[in-house]
Amino acid sequence: MNTLIFSALVSAFLPNVVAADTKDEALVQLFFKEHCVRCHNATTKKGKFELHDLKTDLAGNNARFAAILERLRAGDMPPEKEPQPDLDTLKKVIDVIQAGLGKATSGSAKAVEVPVRPGDGNHLPHSLLFGGKPGPSVPPPARLWRLSPEGYSVGLLKSLNLGAGRLSQPFSLHNEPGIKDFAALYWIDDGGTDILMRNAESIAGMLLNGKPAQTPPEFKPLTNPGKAPTREQLETVIRSMYRMVLVREPSPEEIESLLVLHKKCSEAPGDILSANRTVLMAPLLSPEALHRFEVGRGAEVRPGVRTLGPHELAFSLSLAFSGTREPGLFAAAKNGGLKTKEDVEKHVRRIYEDPNLYKPRILGFFHEYFGYDRAPLVCKDAQPDYVHHADQLVLDTDLLVMGIVQKDKDVLKELLTTPKSFVNSGWFKRDGVPASWNRNDVTLHQYLSTNLGSRLDFYAKDRPSSPNRPRDKNKGATETAYGFDEWPQKQPVDLPGDRIGILMQPSWLVAWGSNFDNDPVRRGLWIRERLLGDKVPEVPVGVVIVLPDDPKRTLRDRMKVTKENACWKCHQKIDDLGFPFEAFDHFGRPRETENSVDYKALQETKKWVVHKLPLDTTGYVYASGDPKLDGPVKNAAEMIRKLADSERVRQVFVRHAFRYFTGRNETPGDAATLQEADRVYVRSGGSFKELVVSLLTSESFLCRSVQTQGAKK
Repeated sequence: MNTLIFSALVSAFLPNVVAADTKDEALVQLFFKEHCVRCHNATTKKGKFELHDLKTDLAGNNARFAAILERLRAGDMPPEKEPQPDLDTLKKVIDVIQAGLGKATSGSAKAVEVPVRPGDGNHLPHSLLFGGKPGPSVPPPARLWRLSPEGYSVGLLKSLNLGAGRLSQPFSLHNEPGIKDFAALYWIDDGGTDILMRNAESIAGMLLNGKPAQTPPEFKPLTNPGKAPTREQLETVIRSMYRMVLVREPSPEEIESLLVLHKKCSEAPGDILSANRTVLMAPLLSPEALHRFEVGRGAEVRPGVRTLGPHELAFSLSLAFSGTREPGLFAAAKNGGLKTKEDVEKHVRRIYEDPNLYKPRILGFFHEYFGYDRAPLVCKDAQPDYVHHADQLVLDTDLLVMGIVQKDKDVLKELLTTPKSFVNSGWFKRDGVPASWNRNDVTLHQYLSTNLGSRLDFYAKDRPSSPNRPRDKNKGATETAYGFDEWPQKQPVDLPGDRIGILMQPSWLVAWGSNFDNDPVRRGLWIRERLLGDKVPEVPVGVVIVLPDDPKRTLRDRMKVTKENACWKCHQKIDDLGFPFEAFDHFGRPRETENSVDYKALQETKKWVVHKLPLDTTGYVYASGDPKLDGPVKNAAEMIRKLADSERVRQVFVRHAFRYFTGRNETPGDAATLQEADRVYVRSGGSFKELVVSLLTSESFLCRSVQTQGAKK
């Protein structure tokens, strides 16, 4: 592209973008001309990023300038092989664009296109959300959010007071790592519809089978095959079904429509029972029973923005914490106590702080954020000196997470840097009362999810045998994964060496390793996406990386193949974040040398042949988006401590919490919500409770953008 044309476009755009003086404007123009235009024009289109079509429409281009800012701040633009700008000049350009971008976003909050998959949330530049004073809040449009599997089984089916455990589950979630229950990803397909129909028919049959334990008294008139129920009896049953299924009273129109349906179905002789069942099935199959309705039926906040109605809020807030319908919320909705932000905050705090309310989605967030609960899914090769119990490793980390969440102080930093751990745990006290846990019982997970407000003390009790301790004393039990020779008598315990946080827990190391070895790529990618808020492109089609199978070379040495030109552009952002975890093997056990199994020799001699290779646990933080983080690190602990102190890492954590509780990716219109949530988190001393309260009382959660009357369709 002609540089004069490019200069003219930038000149026309910059006054709106940077609102800078002439000197600053000229500086940015010159910078773009010297370092950007040669690669990012209509012909070359490097990185599929073009600058030739920039226009003065600031609202339509703020995302693009935010992306430019991200790359400049990260340090990966201009590329290393290109002429590099003077550092003082680069800093000045960044400051000028940053200032202008803040003014741009504050003047317009027009949303940009955001991918709906949870793993793609980081495509939205961080600077667009936290780069300056936020613009006005722009809540999302109305939506239907299909129930989660728990919302159907624990919520809908449980409300019927039936033994519904034998009914099939019609819904599922994707099994990819990360946040799973995302509103835009799921719909009710043909297979799900078939299961829902059969379930509804089974439920109607159970309600009308005449057994006192299952048939409510008001349903008795519908169990007589030879006598049609009266209108009054049908109305009573319809109201009862609506209360159980939809937690509300039916409207006169809904009652009348079901009465008409019953009359039509019972016209043929002998079809009374079939008509009765059909009337019971209808509420079970209604869209409102199978979705979270979030369309904005409440009061108008301002033109084009309405709050969710009280009934909508009762469902949404209930499902934010669990799959169940929380009775207090629905009572408040019915009695006018769920109309204002203050009403919502009161109930969010009540639910969060009540130790007797089941709240599995609190622990669930940390499962989906850290992914350590995936450890049992990673099959491991058998070891001659170690018995692997991944379930126990996950439980230990659950206890650690919930203990930190219970204290609720600097939660993220504590999760990343605590030296404490539970080791092969199973004995605890609730408010001083001893209790225990059986590996085959899930109640402890329920207990942990429920009892956030209780005082939990873990203690050593004379244990004749650990549930995970093998009888063969020559084999290491679970505690060896933590670096102990025997089960420690005090829980939680300081781990040996400089071993800290969730990322050095055996459960996390197992979950983000492979079947036979460590996986620096997966671990580095986790840090890149979950802590630094960056997005690495998918592996290009046709690119296949095969590591040399050489047992006498370390994994780091064999991974030099990723430094090829086709790979290194992405792997330079990943590998050196994962290599520091080479201080542990793929079972999470600490090590001083890399023990490499010679499988060829094992196959030939039927004996384990292990080569001890020297370890290199150094790493490098590259293009993080926070210049203070970039640079070499000696080991995993040093890297994690740097990350734990980063403002950017904290803000990315807030972004992930936002996605989890709202079921969608953030947009520029959510900048005000995110910045306020971050302020609340900092002001409260790192309280996860206050972060959740802030998110669940924000316009992004409580409100919907609706089409105003007379607006263009």
